[in-house]
Amino acid sequence: MEPVLELVMAVKTAQREIERRFNHLLRPLGVTAVQAEALLVIADEEPVSIADLGARMPADPGHPSRLTDRLAAAGWVERRPSARDRRRAELTLTPAGRELVRRIVEARQPFFDRAAAAVAEAGLVHVLPDVRRLLDLVRTLPDPE
Repeated sequence: MEPVLELVMAVKTAQREIERRFNHLLRPLGVTAVQAEALLVIADEEPVSIADLGARMPADPGHPSRLTDRLAAAGWVERRPSARDRRRAELTLTPAGRELVRRIVEARQPFFDRAAAAVAEAGLVHVLPDVRRLLDLVRTLPDPE
């Protein structure tokens, strides 16, 4: 297997495994890992447009508009026309969404604490800068035509 493809596959597999574990962890809160990621992005950057939410999601959310429809239907997000551009919708958290974000952060913390200890024990603490450089490098590669 090509080294670049092997690296990509390893990272994707690790991401899927973490998402599987987060789904299990978040199930009692009634939220999926992808929904939780979206809520955390909105909480960090609100108001955020649907397009910007899709671009900022670490995992592919599929169709961000469908994701935001589900978040709004659950009562966690409000969609409003942008003050700067009425053609765009902006997303903000509702009080229920803010409370859920608090609970998500609280529920994930023990996992992150254990994961950080395991990463340190495995000697992988300094990998993140290399992964960021790899991402920057991949973004500079030409799109295949």
